[in-house]
Amino acid sequence: MEKRVALLADGNTSDLYASFCAVKLARRMEARLLSILLMPDRHAISGNSCSERWQSCSPSEFLSLISSLGNFEGVQLSYNLIDERDEDSLVEFLVESKITCLIMGTVNQDDFDKKQKWLSALVKRICQNRRWYMGEDLTVFLAKPWSEKDFKKVLKQISSDCCLYPIEMVFG
Repeated sequence: MEKRVALLADGNTSDLYASFCAVKLARRMEARLLSILLMPDRHAISGNSCSERWQSCSPSEFLSLISSLGNFEGVQLSYNLIDERDEDSLVEFLVESKITCLIMGTVNQDDFDKKQKWLSALVKRICQNRRWYMGEDLTVFLAKPWSEKDFKKVLKQISSDCCLYPIEMVFG
């Protein structure tokens, strides 16, 4: 059975580092990556009138980023928009997609605690769904913000992996 990783993006700056983690994990697992954008309005893909969270990066810019990362790493991707207020649709989508694990980013400790609680409840609903195919809980990752040391490490890895783009380390 094909492995599937779900990246839940909610428009916060944490989506950036969560997407790097998700692509790397999907590559390591030889899994398909399902990018799920949790939208305040399913039709607001342009980003012009999205929520406050989608101000630093529009949904279309995020999709472009994740597409580039996935292509670079050789990861199969799909893109999905789900209304953030419709948890039932999210649960159904995740069950139907037969995901292996979830990844979501956090911006700080308060956000981490809030998302940990929300994801715990979400996983419980998924596992209680009569059509859930796995007999055990999902693996869930919460990506915390990068420290400066971690950010330099990511840049160094991109620089060494990436011969197609003119990237050069200027500190390190």
